[in-house]
Amino acid sequence: MAKVDGPLFSLEAKGKIGDAIVFFPWKGRHAVRRWLKPTNPRDIDQKLVRQKMAAFGKCLRAVTTPSASGLVNGSDMVVTVKALTPATQIWNAYLVKMGMQDLAVDGAWTAIMAGVAATSVSNGWVSGAEALLLTTLPSTADGYASDIPAWQQLVAAAYSCWKMGASFCAVDMSVNPSEMILADVTLFASAFTVAH
Repeated sequence: MAKVDGPLFSLEAKGKIGDAIVFFPWKGRHAVRRWLKPTNPRDIDQKLVRQKMAAFGKCLRAVTTPSASGLVNGSDMVVTVKALTPATQIWNAYLVKMGMQDLAVDGAWTAIMAGVAATSVSNGWVSGAEALLLTTLPSTADGYASDIPAWQQLVAAAYSCWKMGASFCAVDMSVNPSEMILADVTLFASAFTVAH
């Protein structure tokens, strides 16, 4: 994308010229780029990925950020993930990216969730999600996917933290969520809301 000053011999230009180039403001600057026809694929695979992204987003709403509470730096989750996030990225986007690298594929999501559901601490994931007031993410009307329960959203966040090597206060995140013990599951859920 080119950045331009005084595009088309003016102080500002917006819009497209034919189907060739587009002028637009971007971050307070004038920009120009090649015109691309917008696409919005609605195939099954894309819808499944979008649903998983929505599940991460719904789960991360439970995280206490500095502006949402009296916690100066936010919850333990925010402080820890921000410390691990590369300087060029936003902490919540990085957390989602780390999880989606593996969980975007429907088979991988199903396998990980089945592995967690088969453990003796599966009720801990359910209680942790309930404590955070997470709710089920319903499937859409076209029926391409099933609902994503609240506990699976919490597991997805734990999977991301495990992938990035996060180390919360007293939580053993060196193991896959399917291998976590009940105490770690409880502490992980509390990391969403307690101070660092």
